Amino acid sequence: MGATVGLATDVSAAPAPPLTSLNVVKVESQLGGVEFIGPNNLSTVKDHGGSYLYIYTNEMGYGRNPIAQMSGQKLKKVDSKMIDINGDRTVDGWEYKWDASGQQNGQFKYQNTSTNAPWNTLSTSLNIK
Repeated sequence: MGATVGLATDVSAAPAPPLTSLNVVKVESQLGGVEFIGPNNLSTVKDHGGSYLYIYTNEMGYGRNPIAQMSGQKLKKVDSKMIDINGDRTVDGWEYKWDASGQQNGQFKYQNTSTNAPWNTLSTSLNIK
């Protein structure tokens, strides 16, 4: 007796959504603790730095070339989490955690380019005290 393997023939997939927004959402450090960043903030309120400094970004849609820098130095992405806005188990975007340890203050810049049309590049920045 052989096993029957069924294949789904009515499977459809939509293209990944393009990038629609990028935001810095949180800064975490030894000296400043956790500071949540509002969408229109240009700077942190707390002074950050110490033995570790992490910066969290959210992006809605799909990007293909995330670049994060602090005072001109490229940062390493140390974690990523998917964002599912409405619980439908579809990835709507991503949260990235960037390691800026060793830095005390400066300008954080982040940019990414959409995976597909319109292939737009979005960017954001935050002055970190």
